[in-house]
Formats: sequence, C-alpha cells, structure tokens
Amino acid sequence: MNTKNKERVALIVNADDAVGEAVAMRLAASGAQIALTGADARQLDRVASQLAEKGVEVIAVKTGAAEPEEIHESVVRVMARFGRIDILVQNERALAAKPLQEISGADVDAALGAGLAGPFHYLREIVPGMRKSGFGRVVNISDIRYLGLAQTANVAAARSGLFGLTRALALESARDGVTVNTVVMGDIDSDTVTDADREQLVAGVPVKRLGMPADVANAVGFLAADSSKYLTGQTLFVCGGKSAYFSMSI
Repeated sequence: MNTKNKERVALIVNADDAVGEAVAMRLAASGAQIALTGADARQLDRVASQLAEKGVEVIAVKTGAAEPEEIHESVVRVMARFGRIDILVQNERALAAKPLQEISGADVDAALGAGLAGPFHYLREIVPGMRKSGFGRVVNISDIRYLGLAQTANVAAARSGLFGLTRALALESARDGVTVNTVVMGDIDSDTVTDADREQLVAGVPVKRLGMPADVANAVGFLAADSSKYLTGQTLFVCGGKSAYFSMSI
C-alpha cells in the first residue's frame, strides 16, 4: 500500500520525546513537511535541525501541554509558515499513574489537562480546516492504560476520554475526507527503562521484546497516508500482542 505523503504538511504534537521524533522522521521520509510542538524547546530544536539537514521544510514551536492560548498561537504560526495542516499526530504526553487513594485533585486536573484537554484544543483548532479542504489525517497516540489497568485511574480516565473523542470525531468528519484514528502503544523501550524493568515487561509481551519508537512511527505513517482513506474511527494496537489478553481491546 502506498504510504507517501508528498507535499503534505504534518504537525506532530509533543514531538519532544523518542516516539515523537520517530514519527517526525517517518513522515518526513514519506515526503511531508513537518511542524513540531512540545514543551522542551531544546529537544524540538534538535529534531528540527536533523530534519533540516535532510532538506525537510520544518518549523518547531514550544507549546504548553494544555494551554489553549499557546496551542492557538502554535497553530497560527504553523499556518503562517505552510498555509495548511493536512496531518495531525498527537503523541501522548507522559502521565504519572497513581492508585486511587493517592490521587489528588491536582493529579486529576493534570492528567485530564495534558491527556485530554490539550488534544481537544488541537483538534478544535485544526480539524475544521481539514474538513473545509476535503482532506485530513488525524492520528492520536495513546497507550494500553486506557483499558483501565489497576493503579492507573487518573491516566485511564484521560486516555479513555481521548478514545471516545477520537471515535466521535471520526464519525463527525467521515464525509469530509478526514480520517481520525488511534494508535495504542504497548511497552516501548527507552533510556529510562532499567534492565530489571525491561525483563519484567518483556515477560508479559507475547512477542517477547519491547516495542521501539519506530514501531509506533510505522503505524502512524500507515494511518497518515493518503491511501488510508477508508480507515477511520479505528484503534491500532502496537503492543506485541499484549492487547489480546484483554477482552475489551477495541
């Protein structure tokens, strides 16, 4: 299947971690022009510099996770540079999970802000323009905790909310050439995973290895392609088979 995005403009939200970087590189390799947002300006500039060295048209904008004004301004800057946004990829913001008795009101606000309100504001800013133009690809990256794992109540609430938002928006936008899908990550390897944790995590993954950022990026690239026009409202698990243990993995 053709996964080219020649001359498309892709905005990757929270592009300041390994998964966001991998997604940016994957979409750039398919021919897209790239806009990056996130909270870590140094990391964004590093990724932007790597892309620019490859001849990719790129802009990086430091943006708060759930600040409507900052999100609006970042979209304005991207539109001023490229004139449109064809692909929106919302990489998940890392959220600290806690058992119920340890969750404060501030924890709930933080999880719902970064994990649900932030993505909502980007969608509200960008999707109407996609619908007007008759083309759009939205990919929201989530993680397996949306299923409601024990001791993750604050994160599960935010992730499951994004799941519902994705499906509702897919139905609203389907007639306008805009697809809206979710990529759900399983256990992804990173520099912060210790050897002991890695061994424990691998034991619970059917393929017996952790995922890599590139695995997530390849799934995003598939859903973001022009050719994926008949896929919307769907959830694609990138988890090495782990979701098969859950009867509600839809």
